[in-house]
Amino acid sequence: MPVHRIVTAARSLAAEKVPAPVQKLIFGKVWTHPTQLNLSAKLVRKCQATGLVDLGVAKGLLPKGFSLPGRLPDRPARAYIPEITPAAGKLKMRLGYFLGCSTDFLYPEVAICTVAVLSRLGCEVVLPRQLKCCGLPQQESGETGAAGMLALSNAKAFQQAGVEIVVTDCASCAAEIKESPAFEGIQVLDLSRLLLELIAGAKPTLQKVQKAITYHDPCHLAKAQGITGEPRELLRLACADYREMPGAGDCCGGGGIFSIYHYDVGMGILKQKISSIKETRAETVATFCPACIMQLRHGLWKNGGKVTVAHPVQLLAQSLGLNTRI
Repeated sequence: MPVHRIVTAARSLAAEKVPAPVQKLIFGKVWTHPTQLNLSAKLVRKCQATGLVDLGVAKGLLPKGFSLPGRLPDRPARAYIPEITPAAGKLKMRLGYFLGCSTDFLYPEVAICTVAVLSRLGCEVVLPRQLKCCGLPQQESGETGAAGMLALSNAKAFQQAGVEIVVTDCASCAAEIKESPAFEGIQVLDLSRLLLELIAGAKPTLQKVQKAITYHDPCHLAKAQGITGEPRELLRLACADYREMPGAGDCCGGGGIFSIYHYDVGMGILKQKISSIKETRAETVATFCPACIMQLRHGLWKNGGKVTVAHPVQLLAQSLGLNTRI
């Protein structure tokens, strides 16, 4: 049995034998219902705007990890993206877009770029309104029953929309839904591989981004799915100066919700990653995982650096000359 499944089973048993009421409320109840999750996000925005979150972290009333996301955007990605985005030009394929929670609430610009790029390259993109969390946070918290129900609900939403191919810009979401029995019969494609195939077919004009770029391998993409070459190939197509960093495949310390629970340990792991990024003298570090984006941005901000963090699809959108500003 794969190690991660053994760990998941152990977490499920621990959650059953030693219940954590707050954790169960958040991941088993609130996070499984989009309406409640949206209300929670609105509450967090208000608390951030009034300084209550910063005060709570400073006084030790809230975990240090609450500082990781930074200021939440005014609106989630769902507010900007229609249920169906037509292909720009000749239709090549119709696919479903799985919008993960982190992309939705933290990085709506990534979602907007993903849909815009896919449309530009000939895809009709379907974003079912009934989609919920992929279930990974629930798995990591031992709420395996809730994770299973989420997977069934999401698969049903795509099936009702007549979607047989699904793609996502989140490495963690992809790893989770690819393994779910509920998604049997639905083809889950890697975004980087799909984009390379679409570019090869469409042969669009690409104006290379004039920045020094390096790349961080997300664990859920490189280790869980074995995908490492395609993201780099995509970055070399979109950017003029790609620089490989030492230890690109080393964990950044984020680990999904790990850094929320174990902030100091996560920051210790992140320290080496920040050093590797600086060694490349890159202006931007790219990665396919929203959780890694959050961790890296936080670490670079703490270190006072000027290196920005981006999703590769944002750089590709820029290279295609797409207007994706919110």
